[in-house]
Amino acid sequence: MQFLIFSDIHGDLSLLDELIEYYSPDRIFGLGDFEVSEIELTMRNITGVRGNSLFDPDYMIDRMIDIDGMKILMTHGHTHGVRSSLLSLKLFAKERLCNMVFYGHTHIAHISEVDNLVIANPGSLTLPYSPSCPTCIIFEYNDSTVTLNLIDAVKKETIKKLIIDRNRWKN
Repeated sequence: MQFLIFSDIHGDLSLLDELIEYYSPDRIFGLGDFEVSEIELTMRNITGVRGNSLFDPDYMIDRMIDIDGMKILMTHGHTHGVRSSLLSLKLFAKERLCNMVFYGHTHIAHISEVDNLVIANPGSLTLPYSPSCPTCIIFEYNDSTVTLNLIDAVKKETIKKLIIDRNRWKN
């Protein structure tokens, strides 16, 4: 399975549409600050969370999903203070027994693993801060591994890759 994860498009769907066509993902997750109508997101089959933009659809702030036994938290991050620290977000996810948390808001792409928790931010497709190119995450998994690829969305090249053994998450 392959998922496309993006955030902070701020009204510009052009690069997102290009990525959807290029990768043909099984699912698409959006982490807020869309600034497009819910109809535009529904047409693209996007599962999303609300950002801090006044123009976002009335989605949940935090969304928990289970994918083949992997517990994932999706959030924009503004209610967890991610601009100053990831500690609140990490504790929130750990309290809910999550394996992964995806957040946006900062426009700074990030993939790491801390205390058996994957924490990832796809950056921004339209207003990137770091790296300076538009970025997204391609999330793939099989029975034994999870792979997160931080992608330069224009060049379609991997900037950073994280591979995780899924067996440690199985009960």
